[in-house]
Amino acid sequence: MKISTFEEDLLDLKGFAEKLEKFINVEHQYVPESLVISLNGSFGSGKSTFFKMWTDYLAKKGSLDNGLFVVEVNVWNDDYCGDPLVALISALIESLNQKHKDTQVILNAAKDVGWFLTGMGNQVVSALTGINAVSAGELAEKKKLERNDRHNFSGNYFDLYKSKKKALSTLKTAIREIIRGDNPNILILVDELDRCRPDYAISYLETIKHVFDIKGIVFVIAVDRKQLECSAKAAFGADLDFPEYYRKFIQREIALPEPKPESYNRLASKYVEYYLQIENKRYCHMSLSDRQIEGITNLISSMKMTPRQVQEVFRIMGHVLETDETRKGRLSWCLGLGTVLMSALKIGKPDIYEKLGRQELGINEAATLFNKLERSDAEWWFSLCLTGGGLITEKKTTVDIFSEAGFLSEGEEPNLSSWHTGWGRRSEGIKKIYNKIEEISSWN
Repeated sequence: MKISTFEEDLLDLKGFAEKLEKFINVEHQYVPESLVISLNGSFGSGKSTFFKMWTDYLAKKGSLDNGLFVVEVNVWNDDYCGDPLVALISALIESLNQKHKDTQVILNAAKDVGWFLTGMGNQVVSALTGINAVSAGELAEKKKLERNDRHNFSGNYFDLYKSKKKALSTLKTAIREIIRGDNPNILILVDELDRCRPDYAISYLETIKHVFDIKGIVFVIAVDRKQLECSAKAAFGADLDFPEYYRKFIQREIALPEPKPESYNRLASKYVEYYLQIENKRYCHMSLSDRQIEGITNLISSMKMTPRQVQEVFRIMGHVLETDETRKGRLSWCLGLGTVLMSALKIGKPDIYEKLGRQELGINEAATLFNKLERSDAEWWFSLCLTGGGLITEKKTTVDIFSEAGFLSEGEEPNLSSWHTGWGRRSEGIKKIYNKIEEISSWN
């Protein structure tokens, strides 16, 4: 399910976009060249979707018509091309052409620099510069002379170095001529950097730093910071001080907001319609009342799942609970909600999922899992696991089990008769659900 506008947004990120735009308009004044912002969020948190919605919002707002234009770059799609400069310049020129700008000067300047970068072989040769000036320079000068139909190539390495510096300077000048001003004019949204090969990811940051440090350009780089740190350490060694290293390239860091409870509710409601029940196409074996949807929402919210994880939970549920029209909504309620629980654990807590499915989950482990919920909800899900046969009880009495879990006050005695009825007298209902999910997972 693709979302590309704030009108379709399920995570309520429009306010964040407006705040980020104001932040950029102020912060660019405090950096001497380009402003580079790291938008941090884990995989699946919605960074790519936010970029699409933000771009659409800026276009509708009129920001793009007033001189600011957006360049969208998916670094992972360009990884195979091998050269960050080529990818960035190509994206920049394409966007400029859409604004009817003359890009020939940039294109010619980029060709000269491009031969140098081709000579580097796209490897992080040096931890300081990543550049083999001799081999890069030789190839660059040869290619430039060939293109200009001149044959007076000089092997003087010092002259080659000066030529490279001049080529970079010419490229920057050409870009500055297009920008014309100190206010933010170009917003470059860089996505999927953390999914690339470590050497390419680092080379990309180096290119932004050394080639595009131009006043008026704003980079917003969407990354899973932990993953990017792994890439940097793969390139430079495990002892790398990543926060200090990253500061070489990034002036500001901002976190993509985590979903709020109401956002999870919108996600759950939308995915129920999208994955579980589609009119005349897919029918859900489980009855889905508002109260049950609320219970699903509270559960996934307590696990702090990313939107992508929530989507995967509902995809699994859609396959497990699919039925024909005659059996729609007729599944015993414990089997239905047990499927919700196990699907959520499969994605959000796979270790707990395995233990519960194999009837190896301890009483205290289960209580700890659910204690992030309201007490009544925590006791509810705990009872579901217990009566579904997923817990290690060691022949303890029901009173002892609930006391150990912290769900029983003095003088109380739990009544689980409705739960046993809800499972349809299946004492191993959890195991049945586990086996079904594993069967479906093997189809992937």
